[in-house]
Amino acid sequence: MSIVVRSLVRLYPDAFRERWGAMVEDEARGTGWKSWPNLVVGIVDMWLHPAVWPADSPAQRQRRVATMGITVALAAWFLGHLAAEQAGPLPAEAVREAVMHGCTVLLLLGIALVAPLPRPTPGAAITLLSWAVRRLAGPTALGTVVVVLVHGGIDADASPPTLRTAVLAAWWIALGLGAIQIPRIFTGVGADAVVPPGPGRLRAGVWTLAGASATGGATLLGGSVTGAGLHPLGAGIGVGLLLLTAVCAGTLRDLRGLPSA
Repeated sequence: MSIVVRSLVRLYPDAFRERWGAMVEDEARGTGWKSWPNLVVGIVDMWLHPAVWPADSPAQRQRRVATMGITVALAAWFLGHLAAEQAGPLPAEAVREAVMHGCTVLLLLGIALVAPLPRPTPGAAITLLSWAVRRLAGPTALGTVVVVLVHGGIDADASPPTLRTAVLAAWWIALGLGAIQIPRIFTGVGADAVVPPGPGRLRAGVWTLAGASATGGATLLGGSVTGAGLHPLGAGIGVGLLLLTAVCAGTLRDLRGLPSA
């Protein structure tokens, strides 16, 4: 049981473990297996609220919230891109495209507001470039292979179904890995390379991301359940976007505790 408890505690953010990890682990061992569900809930809750993690300065918290905002934006973009590939069960094509394009614009604006700004120094540029290459080399290479195959070597009609499925899966894997790795760039670089956005810009950015997720989620969910029949994938994407809206709402609540300057 102690191995399970130790493994669960390791899933907490580093800042939490450094401050309270030993205490949480001792209490969980004393309670036994009954503590495992509470540990899992606590892990999810802490990762969804980076603004409340122990921090050495408000700027450190702001950088964490900025990373959370970028993660939410990329997750919403990924879901929106997946929805754009679906046809028929969602709202009418023109309406769907207009709404999703508007949501994409809001997502880009939200990213611009929450993204940390690079410091205007050669060292900062080198650090960011090295982290970008390290994190994005794999997804970029995989996506490039897919593009080359589709545009240069694969006949969609003549290729075996297995090959077409593999290429399609590789494309989505590349997109998913890219969406995962981009936030990790900002968690890896330090304060000497980027300047986190202030509380005001963070709030504006998270509000923008919440609006994009809520609009896209409501549109997709409504179109998927009110059409000729239920479309599970479209409904699932809509629910996922609404869950991201809830994450933004929780982040906005946490930001109220940050200093205004």
